[in-house]
Amino acid sequence: MKSSSIRVHIAVLCTIVITIGAMAQQPRSYRPPIPTQYDSSQALTSLRTRLDQIFTSAPYRSGRVSVMVWSIKRNTTVYERNSRQNLTPASTTKLFSTAAYYQLNGQNAIVSTEVKTDGVLEADGTLRGNLYLIGHGDALLSVNDLEFLADKVRALGIKRITGNIVGDGYAFDGQSNRAVYSGDYEDVQPLPPIVALSVNKGTVAVFASAGKTGRVNVQTIPASDAFDIIIRTPSARPQPKAQAKGKPKAKAKTKAKPSKKKKKGSRADAVIYESIERYGDAPPEPRQRRRKGRSRSRAPRISVTSSTLQNGVQQFVVSGSPGANRSATVYIAMSKPALATAGVFANRLRGGGIEIDGRIEERRTPANARFLAQFRRPFVDFASVVNKRSDNYLAEHVFKMVGAACGDHSTTAARAKRAMLEVLDSLRVDRNNCSFNDGSGLSRRNLVCAATEVGLLRQIHKQEWGQEYRSTLAVGAYDGTIRRRMHGSPAANNVTAKTGTLRNVSALAGYVTTRDGELLAFSFISNGPSVGSFKGMENLAAMALASFSYKQPVPIPQDILPTPADTVDEITTDSE
Repeated sequence: MKSSSIRVHIAVLCTIVITIGAMAQQPRSYRPPIPTQYDSSQALTSLRTRLDQIFTSAPYRSGRVSVMVWSIKRNTTVYERNSRQNLTPASTTKLFSTAAYYQLNGQNAIVSTEVKTDGVLEADGTLRGNLYLIGHGDALLSVNDLEFLADKVRALGIKRITGNIVGDGYAFDGQSNRAVYSGDYEDVQPLPPIVALSVNKGTVAVFASAGKTGRVNVQTIPASDAFDIIIRTPSARPQPKAQAKGKPKAKAKTKAKPSKKKKKGSRADAVIYESIERYGDAPPEPRQRRRKGRSRSRAPRISVTSSTLQNGVQQFVVSGSPGANRSATVYIAMSKPALATAGVFANRLRGGGIEIDGRIEERRTPANARFLAQFRRPFVDFASVVNKRSDNYLAEHVFKMVGAACGDHSTTAARAKRAMLEVLDSLRVDRNNCSFNDGSGLSRRNLVCAATEVGLLRQIHKQEWGQEYRSTLAVGAYDGTIRRRMHGSPAANNVTAKTGTLRNVSALAGYVTTRDGELLAFSFISNGPSVGSFKGMENLAAMALASFSYKQPVPIPQDILPTPADTVDEITTDSE
């Protein structure tokens, strides 16, 4: 027994010794060195050197730049260069107009279109009085939205309206031309009238089609009581007879194709479509591309002239022919958008079985009119189109909506200019003598510096609507005007920003998160001839910020280079 006990003790001791030896032989887990204040300072110096290289490179030798980068987490400047130099910001102006509307209306802001009446609804469903359609600037209003309102009216039991259908677009002032109310008197991009009540973005599609016999039929999309059509088209040549027996007929293609390019002094181009079924709003304008093998000279053409009659009706005179078994569409701005929208609404009411004894007209809604129905569009949907796609037409509506939100319906544009500056004051943003003449940034007389743009972005982040606002910005390499930029870099699906582009102007302003998870607000504004190269430099700067780390900076991929200036077409309008 004694010897066996000794053997057990020896075995236990051996096991312990072997275990300790094995543990001693195991490699220790690697622990990276803790970054010191010196390392962080070196990393920051390296980033600033990189940004200096970018913003002092060749494209900036003949241009000016204003740059600022701010750490929202650390509440300090990361980098700046001429940050208080006011320059033309182009479409980054939209940051200010959309932020002003949010600040005045708060989170969950809406844009509404209302229906009211001054009449009395009788037991048999007869509304003895007028029906008023009141706009507040919803430039995205569609035929489907008016159908929604017509359904609401019908649901109230209304079967007949003895009065008129009235369009009320008086929430904005009477000056609807951006080039005029901005004081520029320059149509950088011609826009339809900026009014409080419109449909289909203030544009009517005149659609002409011809069958086998060549007889031309014309309709407007959308259909409205405010439109009149006169057809002065010769019959198109009939389509050739069926092909020889044994050869199957080619299937009709549904792809859109345009007509030949407009000649100097000619009418607006017709956009040609093959015969396809269409429902709802006007079909989108197709890309300017012609079918292979088809001569330009053989492309069918139509011409449409527009005039406004004394009663406000817009008359379209259609000449030419799209050709047998073909169709063509010409897009024209509505001359009386509020009246045209009232006409579309009347058409939808009748389509739902409601009789209308009166006519359409345009005037103010009386103060005693009763509320019947409302269409509410979340402003975030509106602002997303403005900021992601840089829609100038919608941005100018936001500008007027800001003025109207301040209670001014007679000098809306002038009030909006003051309101945008007042909003900066309310947010405690240093204006630095900035100025705004419109809401889209088409005005070359707009002036702002990078410090003011970053100041706005910092304050937006603090607001309850800040996260919703950030969702309206374009995302790098994903959507909007920067969907084709920053691919394959840390900035992809990271940067959220607003672009700006005019001739001799490029800008990018927004947010980016570093590799350490630090949120930065930045603004790059460049004025000069090398717009294409400026955009390449903006990409490099954004990628440098996204790659930055206080612990271990990551170099920017060398294969991602700025676009050479000589390979970029001259940018003449603000498409971004």
